[in-house]
Parts: sequence; structure tokens; C-alpha cells
Amino acid sequence: MEETSAKAPETGEKSGMQKLKEFAYGNRSEFGIALLCIYLFLLGLGTIGEIWDVEWILDLPLFRPPGKF
Repeated sequence: MEETSAKAPETGEKSGMQKLKEFAYGNRSEFGIALLCIYLFLLGLGTIGEIWDVEWILDLPLFRPPGKF
């Protein structure tokens, strides 16, 4: 006996979300390396700003202490 399913028939065409998931899954190591590089760059920038007291770096919204506008 054949079972019927509620799935749409396969037409060979993938949805946009499925293509995006496949792209992200296939390139996840590159995304990880890019995030690591961005993190290290920001960490280095903040360290330079703190050690040498570079005001324009410390005034960036990312490096402001909470409550200082």
C-alpha cells in the first residue's frame, strides 16, 4: 500500500530559505573565521585605546561605559 503525505510534490526547485540554509551550512567555517577576525580586531582596537588613552577610540559607542552618552 502506498502512503499519501501532506508534502508538496518535489519539483526540483528549492525555496529561498532552503538555499540560504545550504549556503550558510556550506560556508560555516568561513563565517567562524570572519567572526573571529572581527572580534580580534575590536579587541585590539579597544586595547590600544585603553593603553595609549586614544580618545577617539574610547569615544566610539562600542567602547563607551554604560550610561555615558
